[in-house]
Amino acid sequence: MRKGVCLTLSILILLFITTITAIGQGDNFDEIDQYNNLRLGNDYIVIVVNMDENGMGRFAIETTGGAPFRNNDNNKPLIYGRPKPWTSYTSIWLNNEKYVFGGESGRRAGKSGKYGELIKKPYLLDDGIHTEIMIKDSIKVEQILSIVKSSTTGLYDAVQIKYRVENLGNGNEKVGLRIMLDTMLGQNDGAPFRIGKDAVVSDRLYYKKQLPEFWQAFDSISNPTVTSQGTFTGPGVTSPDKVYLADWGSLADGVWDFDFNPGEEFLRKGEFEIDSAIAMYWVPEMIKPGETKTYITRYGLGGITIVPGLISLGVTSPAEVTFDRPDKTFPIIAYIENTSEITAKNVRVNLDITDSLNVDDKEKKIGDMEAGEIVQLIWYVADNDDQSLPPETQYTVKVEADNTDSNQVKREIIFVGPPQLKTSLNLIDKLSVDNGRLVPNPFDIQAVFKNVGGSTLYDLSTELFLPPGLLLATKERARKYPGNLEAGQEIKVNWKIKALEVDGKLPVAIDNRGLHGYQKIDRFDDLDIPVLDPYFYLNLNEYEEIEEGDYISIDIVGENIQGLDLLDSIINYDPEYLKLVHVSRGNIFLKDNKLLPFDKPDTSKKGIIHLSEIIPTEIDRGTLATLHFKVLKKSNHQISWGDSTFIIDNEESEVITRDLNF
Repeated sequence: MRKGVCLTLSILILLFITTITAIGQGDNFDEIDQYNNLRLGNDYIVIVVNMDENGMGRFAIETTGGAPFRNNDNNKPLIYGRPKPWTSYTSIWLNNEKYVFGGESGRRAGKSGKYGELIKKPYLLDDGIHTEIMIKDSIKVEQILSIVKSSTTGLYDAVQIKYRVENLGNGNEKVGLRIMLDTMLGQNDGAPFRIGKDAVVSDRLYYKKQLPEFWQAFDSISNPTVTSQGTFTGPGVTSPDKVYLADWGSLADGVWDFDFNPGEEFLRKGEFEIDSAIAMYWVPEMIKPGETKTYITRYGLGGITIVPGLISLGVTSPAEVTFDRPDKTFPIIAYIENTSEITAKNVRVNLDITDSLNVDDKEKKIGDMEAGEIVQLIWYVADNDDQSLPPETQYTVKVEADNTDSNQVKREIIFVGPPQLKTSLNLIDKLSVDNGRLVPNPFDIQAVFKNVGGSTLYDLSTELFLPPGLLLATKERARKYPGNLEAGQEIKVNWKIKALEVDGKLPVAIDNRGLHGYQKIDRFDDLDIPVLDPYFYLNLNEYEEIEEGDYISIDIVGENIQGLDLLDSIINYDPEYLKLVHVSRGNIFLKDNKLLPFDKPDTSKKGIIHLSEIIPTEIDRGTLATLHFKVLKKSNHQISWGDSTFIIDNEESEVITRDLNF
């Protein structure tokens, strides 16, 4: 038994749980509940993620306030998971081996599968709840659950279910994905899946080309309790290659392949209860080293405009439409329920819509409808290229019968433009030069992305390309994943980079990509790195306190000295206070642990060190020599540069020098 007694007990327990108060429309709350689940929700819906070792990362979805103006859908499950999510799970197909996402579980759902290593327990970021696993030290799989707008309600009452698979290995890997959802509408575990024109109540398979934009489920048109909706195609998702509708038991037992019997009712395998589930498959594809594959679907509340009557009528369609969508059309779906006690004769349905849109068969004839019968119809609407679209339009669906009253529903659609990304690039850190070095280095740069278009840019990823001499800091990654960027929204992305022997205004590029082939490359030529001039300074090695009789050492350090051929320099000191003991060669005169020629400085005159050196190697920075002194008197000492000549690239050049006071 899975849901009979367990569900009853869960409902009784939940009667005593304090209802979470949502913060505000679109505002999320998060918490750990009394069952150690991580929750992320708002006024309408909540994501519940299992935080236990057994089944960690598995999730459920529930309503909070549900649909506005409806009180009978509050705090209802959309995916079974009370009090602890475990029945829904995701499978990864890797080179013909099948793995279950998340922490190991000994329970029925996914029991026969293999498991990867859970490398990051569920944690919350701005874009949702993340969980990460690693399979065979090469395939990283990240689950990201976030609250997004439903396509039919226009409200934040849907959950985006995303998996990002990254090949961190050195060879090609063949990867596929299956998402199995244990769907449930309140206490109803067997409501029909309404897919296009079909009301599915038995095992059925749909291939990609057969899938409508979305599917819905409800128990009644005249008085629905909960209306759920999943999205197969269109903006914001990656279409599955095939979809199975079957009983939960069979899908729970089969991690990838399962006992599928077309036409068999959703009777839970091995038991005697109706229990439906859905499994979406993305067929295995080759992923090269360094590549990432993303899979996205949605599930949550559905928006249906309903007018009860003798013939009840419900109508749904996307709340917003842009015709850069992959299939260039959008659906209008009508649900007709004969709620009278007689057979409705010669039922027909008409769609009245603006001439700016093309639609075939505006009138659809159903024929006779028995009492209690529900029929669903679908129109596919396309843009009329000959006419411009209004910002919004209203359409009417009217149902008539010979022997009952007619009924009609009006619904609005807003037409929006495609997404348009505007990008700017800024230095976060103020760069300066200290002792000839760039400070800070590494430093942060920030890209600001704003969607100035009319619709959401889905699943934005952005990659930074740097010119020679700039590189990513340790552990920094070139490609980042900001996620969805709604119309008018602005987000910021930072990278930490390091400069090597470069200065001036440098070019960088940012490659931005989104779902359904969106790509935009932005180039910037004004990343301003301060000029690093050749520079020599005297550096006193650290001492807590200098006393008479102490021995000290001072390095002569060069920065930005690439191309330095030779130097002729005077170093001055006060022999009354310091006694020169020795001058040793610096690391400029070492290569592969071998000593290179170093001309002994002229120290014949007290207080003067005369260095005349040919530089044997090409080097950007290093120590020319180390001066060793004995302190004769405790005083304020100064060591300074005298007349100096520097030859860089066979020409006499200006070099900045800095004296030392201590």
